[in-house]
Amino acid sequence: MMESLYIKNFKNFKDLTIERLGKVNLIVGRNNVGKSSLLEAISIYVTNGEENWLRILLADRGEAIRDDDENEVNADNVKHHYISLFSGWEENYNGDFEMEFGTKAKGEIPVRISQVYIREGKRGASTSMEAFHEGMIGTQVERSSITGAGLLITSGTQSNIIPYNKKRSYLNVFKEKCPFQHIPVYMIGRYANAKLFDNISLSPDEDYVLDALRIINPDINRVRFIDANEGRNSERIAIVTVKGSDKRYRLSSMGDGINRILTIILALLNCKDGVLLLDEFETGLHYSVQDQLWKIIFMLSEKLNVQVFITTHSNDCVNSFARNNKQGVGQLIRLVNQDGNIVSTIFDNNEDLRFASDNSVEMR
Repeated sequence: MMESLYIKNFKNFKDLTIERLGKVNLIVGRNNVGKSSLLEAISIYVTNGEENWLRILLADRGEAIRDDDENEVNADNVKHHYISLFSGWEENYNGDFEMEFGTKAKGEIPVRISQVYIREGKRGASTSMEAFHEGMIGTQVERSSITGAGLLITSGTQSNIIPYNKKRSYLNVFKEKCPFQHIPVYMIGRYANAKLFDNISLSPDEDYVLDALRIINPDINRVRFIDANEGRNSERIAIVTVKGSDKRYRLSSMGDGINRILTIILALLNCKDGVLLLDEFETGLHYSVQDQLWKIIFMLSEKLNVQVFITTHSNDCVNSFARNNKQGVGQLIRLVNQDGNIVSTIFDNNEDLRFASDNSVEMR
């Protein structure tokens, strides 16, 4: 479990340190203060800056990097997308300007991402790439030998170069630090839900899925995923049966709330000994069902050893969180913009949480 976190030069985080993290962390603050970005930063740390995951984050923000048929891509377009991750959208090839994600744990291996110039060459039948920061140009390498630009990602002794003018880097050596699931506001797609369900199908964990769905509809009896259509464009959808009827119902017809809950519980069950990242807890959920969902989240986070990070804009969510933090494993993290710098305040016991709830600590 991460006990602390620091982030540098990522989006609106120039230098953010959160001194303490809990088992379940609820993140609040005004709009555009970086709540969603904090979840993204944690995911980059957990994945060691893995290239495909960076592309997913960009796509989620409308900054998709297309894979065209040709190997060559529009380097300026790709560069624009990647530089959007850096604080101030700054194009800066100096070695001291880098994104950094880490904790203060002993033996910590931070993830560092910097902008570099690239020299590409041949070593026998293989293509090689070397990365250089601005200060190295003219001393270690001639500018005329530079063939492009890109990102240098390092984690411990491992590194990866992502050139802007290629569809993919030549080698991605990174693996996740631990299992994780990231649930954006718009929800995981139906295909992802089906895969997550397959991982726990026919196991006792199915009971937790049913318990969660019954928060909205107590009569739900069973849930399965089936092919909705035949052929190449088929998709697997969730169907349920209800007590006293043999008829099958599409879960999608029962409203956003129950489908949101399905996604949350499936994600939680699929990151044992890992991290769950959930953006805007209250999306699609009426305040009256939030207590029951928090009870399940607190219970499963302990049972499965999952560290949870959730954002919210809702005072109802904070109130429900405080009521259900029975074991004191949860804490509230408030992000505030102070003269252009994002700082954090921690409410880490039930008395503090009640204070935050009673005094409507800024959610928006």
